[in-house]
Amino acid sequence: MLGGGLLASVACAMLAVCSGARLAASRAARAAPCRPRALVSAAAGSDANICIVGGGFGGLNTALKLAALPWEGAQRPKITLIDRSDRHVFLPMLYDLTCGDVSEWEVAPRFDELLVGTGVEHVQGELVALDTGTRELTVRGAEGRQTLAYDKLVLALGAQPVKPPAKGTMTFRTLDDALALRFKLRALLASGAPLVRVLVVGASYSGIELSTQLARTLGPRRGLVTLVGRADAVLKSGAKGSQEASVEALRAAGVELILNRDVELDGPSRARLVEVRSATTDADVPSAAAAAEYVDADLVVWCAGSAPLSRAAELRLPLAVDGRIATTSTLGVRDLPDVFAIGDMAACEPLGESDANAQNAQVAVQQAEYASYNVWAALSGKEPMPYRYLKAGEMLAFGPTDASVNAFNMFNIGGLPGATIRRAAYLYRMPTGAHKAKVGFSWAFDAALRSADAVLGRARKTQSTI
Repeated sequence: MLGGGLLASVACAMLAVCSGARLAASRAARAAPCRPRALVSAAAGSDANICIVGGGFGGLNTALKLAALPWEGAQRPKITLIDRSDRHVFLPMLYDLTCGDVSEWEVAPRFDELLVGTGVEHVQGELVALDTGTRELTVRGAEGRQTLAYDKLVLALGAQPVKPPAKGTMTFRTLDDALALRFKLRALLASGAPLVRVLVVGASYSGIELSTQLARTLGPRRGLVTLVGRADAVLKSGAKGSQEASVEALRAAGVELILNRDVELDGPSRARLVEVRSATTDADVPSAAAAAEYVDADLVVWCAGSAPLSRAAELRLPLAVDGRIATTSTLGVRDLPDVFAIGDMAACEPLGESDANAQNAQVAVQQAEYASYNVWAALSGKEPMPYRYLKAGEMLAFGPTDASVNAFNMFNIGGLPGATIRRAAYLYRMPTGAHKAKVGFSWAFDAALRSADAVLGRARKTQSTI
């Protein structure tokens, strides 16, 4: 009972902190008078047009929160969400999808289902041109190009994975990547090969989670997973507790870990490992065969790094030194008062810690809180709120019953309790109440079936020994 209460308290505390920005913004919105001023650029008596480009965590949450803010009658804006895909992808659970632990509809719901009753319109297409002078953007979709006018624009375009240096190498960042990897693994297992060899490049969050879950799914008799990292330790940017939990999980899953190595691919199934001589391997980290020169694999998955979309430069927007769109502390694009940018593609001037510019879902969700409020404030004649990032912790999944939850960089919860908290936190972060209810019921039903199978299995074992 005490353990359950502690887990519940931790989960509630983390969820409360993660939604702190939302609470602050909603309180400010409720306290402010709800009489938006008319836009100079809009025709008299017409609604404002708000366009949001990108349907990931940042873009979708911005659209939903804007729709829920207190707009008045005729002044309610038209909110349009533009994304090249027809689905919102819950990226932190692509590992679970690849390994068959969740269904596609649970972690990649269609926009037309998510947005029912919200007042948000979805346009499927890709942004190909932006004219900030006339405040128009051009979108290319299946039916050709269309031009959309905007009064306020939010760019949440995301980033792209670093392109692997050899053809045939897989990346792991999108829904298509996850489905392609699952298909490839099934084909390799069905081929009758005695051992499926997988090489994962990149020993940060994505590489660690993918390696451990693939190793547990394949099992030691059918799979050999090797993880190669360039740094002298895993998860260099993570909390110490997360680093320790990752090393232990890699050991337990039987993942072969090689650090201090650059990877040069000689085709899609062979890698040459080159020592990074400027670093020294941590003696506490189990690095396999420091002298290893080549690794052969049936499958190579590249999880090493990401880069800003080239579209940022093509759109002729102000850029930061790292190539991302430069924004002010209120998430407005520098020198463009009607354009905001959030997520992986934006580099803001935060008032908090450096993690405020990290490329992850936690940052995107918090930025969506501020971006939606600041767009509302701009149309309502109110003062914007400077973005303040609050890091509640981090979570890594090592399998369906094993995860690491680092709370506030103070303590770690692992194993089944950690996996339970992770599922609860991600269920809370599902984009709409209706989708949360459907996914929650599905997960509860699956858990009940697993429990019933376990009970029946124990009963059959007992009967066989009598």
